[in-house]
Amino acid sequence: MSEVMLVNGLTFKHNKQNRWLKKPEVFALGPIELSVNRSETIAIIGENRSGKSLLAKLLVGAVKADEGEIFLSNVTYNAAKKKSTKSYNSSNDIRMIFQHSTEAMNPGIPVGRILDEPLALNTDLDEKARRRRIEETLVQVGLLRDHYYFYRHMLSDGQQQRVAIARAMILQPKILVADEPFAALDPSVRSQTVNLILSLQKELGLAFIFITHNLGIVRHIADKIIVMENGKIVESGKTETIFRWPQHKMTKKLIESYQSLVPQQTLT
Repeated sequence: MSEVMLVNGLTFKHNKQNRWLKKPEVFALGPIELSVNRSETIAIIGENRSGKSLLAKLLVGAVKADEGEIFLSNVTYNAAKKKSTKSYNSSNDIRMIFQHSTEAMNPGIPVGRILDEPLALNTDLDEKARRRRIEETLVQVGLLRDHYYFYRHMLSDGQQQRVAIARAMILQPKILVADEPFAALDPSVRSQTVNLILSLQKELGLAFIFITHNLGIVRHIADKIIVMENGKIVESGKTETIFRWPQHKMTKKLIESYQSLVPQQTLT
């Protein structure tokens, strides 16, 4: 597998003033070292407030880091300044899938316009080429070309989730990032979504980074696991190795909690 992203020294510090406390609350993340390979699936796990969601936002550029560099698509850029020595838009190569697909879709705008917006803003494609890309992407995620004209209320939950994936894929990224992408889905839609992502990975070589509390899904689809605690990566490794021989106390806690629920838990 070839490397599609390398993260060096990614650091973030947040000071939050609490009026009931004399000192501000300080949350520091990093420094984070991370590499992602083509077609690789990485799961980021940890307890609440461990920094998982913040790391996802830093990777896609939704939050500016204080320090660090990200090597992506043969360009190294400063994650704090969001600048590189080349003309570069990181969002074209790494995109985010929204957790709540219903909330992410404007009910007054048809699917075609939703998917056209990122193309119009980030590419030089003309209207005809954008329309062709949109229809191709709809088919890729298991929808019909005619869904171009559909509004949110005309779509099932599963179809709305596929539109969310199509929007993340429309710029043909190399990496998809998702924060709890399966949490709001019922079991049947969750299973369909997992299978769709696995199929797209096989077809396109996409890397997938996802945050979840569902260790059943992690064990089913992840190649590698990253465990976070208090803004730090405390353990990482191949999925089966982490499940069989966890080393850090936080990893052991998460695995033991999962194993106690296995008889009642469906993996997909």
